[in-house]
Amino acid sequence: MKSATWSNCRAAIPKTGFCSSDSFMRYETTPSSAIGRGKLAIHDEARDKKIWGLAMPESPGIVHPMKSALRSKVGATAALALALAAALPGRSQDAQSTEPAPREQIPQARVPDGDGFKNDPGYLSEEVTFKAGAVTSKAYLALPKNKAQGPFAGVLISPEWWGHNDYVRMRADMLAKLGYAALAMDLYGDGQKAHDPQTAIKLDGGLKGNQKEMAARVLAHLKFLAARPEVDDNKIAAIGYGSGGDVCLQMARNGMRGLDGVVAFHPFFTVVPSQPPIRRATARVMVCDAREDPYVHLRKGKVEAFRKEMARVKTDLTMIDFPNAMQSFTVPGANRVGEKFRIPQAYNQEADTRAWGLLRGFLQDLWAPAGEAAESPPAARRQ
Repeated sequence: MKSATWSNCRAAIPKTGFCSSDSFMRYETTPSSAIGRGKLAIHDEARDKKIWGLAMPESPGIVHPMKSALRSKVGATAALALALAAALPGRSQDAQSTEPAPREQIPQARVPDGDGFKNDPGYLSEEVTFKAGAVTSKAYLALPKNKAQGPFAGVLISPEWWGHNDYVRMRADMLAKLGYAALAMDLYGDGQKAHDPQTAIKLDGGLKGNQKEMAARVLAHLKFLAARPEVDDNKIAAIGYGSGGDVCLQMARNGMRGLDGVVAFHPFFTVVPSQPPIRRATARVMVCDAREDPYVHLRKGKVEAFRKEMARVKTDLTMIDFPNAMQSFTVPGANRVGEKFRIPQAYNQEADTRAWGLLRGFLQDLWAPAGEAAESPPAARRQ
């Protein structure tokens, strides 16, 4: 099977800025030990079992077994979660997340050594603490191993509604291996995590219910990353997963300065209108959407409204619709957690692989010099 590229996708996008992922060549699904352009390596199977408590799905395109039943009825636990969330200020019933809870046993975080960094193959990692709005952020910074090759382009990562867990750190590590300085944000403060939907709804609702405070926390993370000597403060982007994708979309809608690009994976489109309405959004935006997400595509009006608003302010928007993908399609272990809490979600290895390849192309294209093909991270091009 021939691999797709970011350029293939961009060329296939009509003027509306929408691109269905089945309208262009698909990424090859490769073993998790391989990595390369258009290919995704999360971890090897042994490490997957250690981290997530189960092996990766045996085949790509896996569909949650509850899918057909959920078309007519949402599980009792999910319904309870929706009802609880509806009671939160600033949160409507159709704005609820359905992301996977972290595994029941969470390994201890990395312990810094020496100058504050711990060496791992291909990257360095550091626990960082700083003030973010009204809370203290306990974030996680991952850098390319050879710091002398910097400064590096920076990427903020907004976590799912479960908070700052090992999944968001894993994504930071993956970006560092590609040559980026990645900061996994802690938007709840004090490293808080949720282990069940009710707690996640409370934490996420508290964050989204105060947009001014949320913006202050996000901005603090952006400023922290930009101030690092290893980071090129003129090259910063943000990505987010699920509810964290909504945070990133809100950053773009509000025209947050200092951001070149924003990528949201399976967001819920529960962003609130910017006040006052923005006249111009400078960040380039890409959305990797899940076609089978019942909470998004039963509310197509939200997706269309977002697309129209981005068109009104002339935003460079790319929306990619992934067929056979449900909420949390980028998260290994989503199936097990979905079954446990009766939440409609599922990991899709093929969609995850393709979405990661598109992210790589997006970031490379974002900072590529005029007329230069984006084939490597910024730091590598400067060698």
